[in-house]
Amino acid sequence: MATLPQEIIRKKRLGLDLSAEDISGFFGGFLRGEIADYQVAAMLMAIVLKGMTRDEAAALTLTMRDSGKILMWPGNKNEIADKHSTGGVGDKTSPVIMPLCILEGLKVPMIAGRGLGHTGGTLDKLEAITGMNVYPSTDAAVSFLERNGGVFMGQTEEIAPLDKRLYAMRDVTDTVESVPLITASILSKKLAEGIGCLVMDVKFGSGAFMQSKESALTLAESIVSVGAASGLKIRCLLTDMGSPLGDRAGNSLEIAECVEVLKGEGPQSTRELSLELAAETVLLARPSENKAAVKSRMEGYLKSGKAFEVFSQVIAAQGGDVKQIEDTRKLPQAQTILEIKAPRAGVIASCDVRELGMAIVELGGGRKKSSDKINPSVGLSRLKRVGDKIESGEPLALIHAESTSAAEIVANRIAGAYKISDQAVPESLVWRII
Repeated sequence: MATLPQEIIRKKRLGLDLSAEDISGFFGGFLRGEIADYQVAAMLMAIVLKGMTRDEAAALTLTMRDSGKILMWPGNKNEIADKHSTGGVGDKTSPVIMPLCILEGLKVPMIAGRGLGHTGGTLDKLEAITGMNVYPSTDAAVSFLERNGGVFMGQTEEIAPLDKRLYAMRDVTDTVESVPLITASILSKKLAEGIGCLVMDVKFGSGAFMQSKESALTLAESIVSVGAASGLKIRCLLTDMGSPLGDRAGNSLEIAECVEVLKGEGPQSTRELSLELAAETVLLARPSENKAAVKSRMEGYLKSGKAFEVFSQVIAAQGGDVKQIEDTRKLPQAQTILEIKAPRAGVIASCDVRELGMAIVELGGGRKKSSDKINPSVGLSRLKRVGDKIESGEPLALIHAESTSAAEIVANRIAGAYKISDQAVPESLVWRII
């Protein structure tokens, strides 16, 4: 590269704007081994402290996208869509959204992630189904998309490898919480998918990475702005994670809940948010559609069982044992169930959702380190949401654990996550759409 890397670092440290050439040269050089880790660490910290303009963030996004393979799918790119969430506890809408969008004629190549910190991951949930292959080859993924309309897949070494290397470095240098870096990380992978439309679920609240509405809005505005500048049709919904979504959290438990929703039943919050996100995805692809009409059709797909049929076809194609979703009692089941009782009658006033997520990690339903093996059977069920009425002695939650001793270790943590009062006003599930 023509400019010395330390000069590019200096520009950003002084708060000056980097050119697209500065960014592609610096980070491309890192990927090629021409720039040292410590220089990239210095650059990441400078970005955290000084920020980036929209054009800088867009240049970084495209550099990360172009660092690997860009997938190509048959069909009209404007009708190839995906949904991505910033993560939460019980956040399980993807398995519901995919079949709904497929039934509306869209193609959905969904590159999903694993659990991160206290939040669950779609890939981990899907792998609770025996035999499910979430890393199909590119040729197989194209075949699944053509035949069934959708495919679930994880990020491979070929897709945005620069993002993977930078994320590992951000994790150990305390540079994760940067809006432009988060924006580029999310969008580079989505652009590498070869999609035309993306709906983002940006969460706020105690169970989200962005806990305040203001910080979530800042991230959403950045994602929309940079996504549009990168040629992507994009919409962000800001949604509440001050309560767990649905009434179950934990891998096989969440798959069971998704199946209930796909059959026209299940918790209202999971069904409502899934329909909202799926309908917005269709409207992005086909702006002339009427949202109320789209949602009405989708509700019909759930009630008729058509959505479950499509989900079953996608799972079967990827090697999953369909018998386990036809009868969810065949999914992995915990050895012990322990009830956490409410100490008094009243209304759920607040919930520290992050504590619920960390309790699931402690039970073995998430990872403390990347090499940990997940136990798909553990988690929480019959979870209460803010605003729910509760009687004294009624369960706040049921702990699903490997043993009674394991359940007892997290019991106080779960009980302490809930506050009960005489009245409470819950957040609306969707706060804003941008």
